[in-house]
Amino acid sequence: MCLGAALLPFMNTFAKSLAAEYPLWQVVWARFLGHLIWVSILFAPALGRSLFMSRRPWQQMGRSGIFFVSNAAFISALPFTPLATASSIMFTTPLVVTLLAIPLLGERVGRWRVGACVLGFVGALIIIRPGTEMFNAGSALVALSAGCFGLYQLWTRMLSKVERSETQVVYMALVGAIGASLLVPFVWETPQSWSHIGAFCAVGLVGGIAQFCVIQALQRGPASVISPIGYVELPSAVAFGYAVFGDFPDQATWIGAALIIAAGLTLAYRESRAAQ
Repeated sequence: MCLGAALLPFMNTFAKSLAAEYPLWQVVWARFLGHLIWVSILFAPALGRSLFMSRRPWQQMGRSGIFFVSNAAFISALPFTPLATASSIMFTTPLVVTLLAIPLLGERVGRWRVGACVLGFVGALIIIRPGTEMFNAGSALVALSAGCFGLYQLWTRMLSKVERSETQVVYMALVGAIGASLLVPFVWETPQSWSHIGAFCAVGLVGGIAQFCVIQALQRGPASVISPIGYVELPSAVAFGYAVFGDFPDQATWIGAALIIAAGLTLAYRESRAAQ
C-alpha cells in the first residue's frame, strides 16, 4: 500500500506535465491504455478469457464509467492545481464513502463518524476556499473527482460479493481505454520528443502498478488498517510538486489537509473498533 500511495504522485507529476501541453483526452487515453496492458499481462496468462467474463457486466461498465469520469476530472484539474492540494482534496473520498453508504447500503453511521465527516469537509473548504481568489475550476474538478471516486468505491464494495477482484480491475481499465480511444482521434497531437513519449508510457504503467499495489494490499488486510497508509501520498505530492513545478502548500492547505487526515484516521479507528 505504501508503494502504491507513493507512486500516485509520480504518475500525477507526469500527467500534470503532459496536460499542460497536450489535450486532456490524449493523457487520459495513455493512462487507461497503459493500465489495461499492465493488468492484462498480469492476469490473462492465468485466467484467460474468464478474466473478462462478468456476472454483472452492465454494473461493471457503470462502475468503470464513474472511475473514468473521476480520472478525467482529476487530470483536467492538474494544470490549475498544485499536486499537494489535489491530493489533499482527494483524501475526502473516505468521507464521501461513509456518507453515501447511508442511503445506498443502508449502513448506520454514529455520531463519531458524522463528526469526522463534518471535520473533514471543513478541512476541504479551508483548502478550496470558495468565494475567494484561491478557488478555481481546478479545485472544483478535484472535488468532483473525489465524489465520483467515493461512489466508485461503494459500487466496487457491492460488486465484490459476486465478482473476482481481477475482473473488476480489468473492466476498470478496459472501459476507460475504450472510452478514451473513441475521443482521442479527434484531438490527437503527435508527441514532440522521446521524453514526452516516455511520459505518456509512464502515466499508464505507473498508474497500473499503483492501483495493483493498492488492491493487493486491501486483499491482504482490513481496509480500516490499510486505508490510512494512503496518507503517505501527501509527502510525496509535496516533494514532487516543489521539485518539478515549484509549488509548495500554503498554511491554509496544511491546516485543511491536517483536518482531513484527522477525520480519515478517526473513521479508520471507528471502523476497526466496529469490526472487533
